[in-house]
Amino acid sequence: MDDDLNRMVSAYRRLTATLHRAKTHERLTEAAGVRLDRPDVQILVHLLDAGEPCRIGAIAEGLQVESPHVTRHVAALEARKLVERVRDPDDGRAWRIALTEDGAEAASRCRQVTAEWFEGATAGWPPEERAELAKLMDKLAEDFTAHLKERFPAR
Repeated sequence: MDDDLNRMVSAYRRLTATLHRAKTHERLTEAAGVRLDRPDVQILVHLLDAGEPCRIGAIAEGLQVESPHVTRHVAALEARKLVERVRDPDDGRAWRIALTEDGAEAASRCRQVTAEWFEGATAGWPPEERAELAKLMDKLAEDFTAHLKERFPAR
């Protein structure tokens, strides 16, 4: 591996380790004023990002987890009235998962706290560096996801 690739992988590991620490999640949910497990937050924010109700399989694919995992968490979120099932307009026999008003509010607060953290971390950066990071992070996310899908197709 060349030096740039080593630095990139090392930086990625440090960032993801920080973001995935249990303490970091506790701080996020405390700051957002919600009591949710990490998978619950991921599902709510995924639905918020999607901007429309999604099937369980689409949520699982988007989060790169198995459907039964999503189904369990959706049931708990539904019991808390943070999501609801709505008929799929493309197939009346199927259901999609939609955010309720409370679910959208919880997801928005979690997203806002995370955005504030990123804003604080990059506050001293020139605007062009922040724009470049945003562009490169988006490109990395798209290319990394596509590469893994190609390398490890769904079964």
